[in-house]
Amino acid sequence: MSSRITPVTVKDIRFLVDNYLPEAMWTFGGAMRFDSSLLNICNQLAQSFPLRKPARVAGCPACKWSLDWYTERRPMSVNAYNKLLEDYAAQNIGVVLSFDNPFITEDMLSDSYANTLLAELYKRDRVHRNAVCTASDLLAAHIRSQFPKLPVFCHANRLIAERNKRTAELYNKLLGEYNRVCLHPADATRPAITSAISAPDRCDIIINDPLPRNSAVRRDHLRLLADIRKDPYNTDLARRRTTLVDRDGWHAIQRDSLRQLATCNLTRAESAALYAAGYRSFIVQGSQFRNEMTLLWDIFACTLDYSPELNNKAALLASAIMATFGLPKSELPSGLKDFSFTNYE
Repeated sequence: MSSRITPVTVKDIRFLVDNYLPEAMWTFGGAMRFDSSLLNICNQLAQSFPLRKPARVAGCPACKWSLDWYTERRPMSVNAYNKLLEDYAAQNIGVVLSFDNPFITEDMLSDSYANTLLAELYKRDRVHRNAVCTASDLLAAHIRSQFPKLPVFCHANRLIAERNKRTAELYNKLLGEYNRVCLHPADATRPAITSAISAPDRCDIIINDPLPRNSAVRRDHLRLLADIRKDPYNTDLARRRTTLVDRDGWHAIQRDSLRQLATCNLTRAESAALYAAGYRSFIVQGSQFRNEMTLLWDIFACTLDYSPELNNKAALLASAIMATFGLPKSELPSGLKDFSFTNYE
């Protein structure tokens, strides 16, 4: 009797997604922040569960065109950024450079660092999946003028910053201007909008937004984040942000049920309804999280089928992948790893 183990094929494991978004295309957030963990997750999924390997990751180094939710990060070196682009390309994963600041002004378009990030993204698109996602129509026009062949997506913050009423007509208009459009997280649960969008196959759905569905201060919060980006040491702005968030109850807990107030996290039924309506692209966002553990948890929580008959298999898969973190390495950690030395005679 042969003891050889037969390799598992995609056909063998397709039953694990048959009843939950089987042909969905996934984008994982957290790029340019949590890359070590994200690259490991993507690599492990490619080996053990390729049906949920993401087509793209999304994120952006700190720059004038982007926002940070908590701590203002320092700019990433261009060399480190280029290496990450190559690392994702080596796994056949595209990078969506997310310029999520909706309050771009004309004088910000000439920023040399942000334009360099854009140029490198285009130059290093070896897998032909890279794209840029912007929350500003002004910035979108600038990007198209510089790189007309680079796909330009519409960021959800473009809809959050919209002062007029959000309607299906607005989404259809944006679909005529952008390659893809990401829905406002609260609109994903409004059939009056989702059923009237002309091209659901070109729309992206954020599946794990933790903010309250009835929040009235999202736009004001983005405005504060944009102001903090310009003036990072202004503690008055930071205090105003904290007051705004607390007043709107973003972190409030229902004492009777110990559950957060109704959020924009989609339920399984809501995700399935969107899928049935023709939406195929889903985003596990990471910009609103302080650390990568929350993002990693959400990746498994959002992409795997936890129905009773499959719950044990989903838990096994998540546990097996997470067990790959912290394994012994053959090299010692060193603060000198990014340095090179040259001997001069």
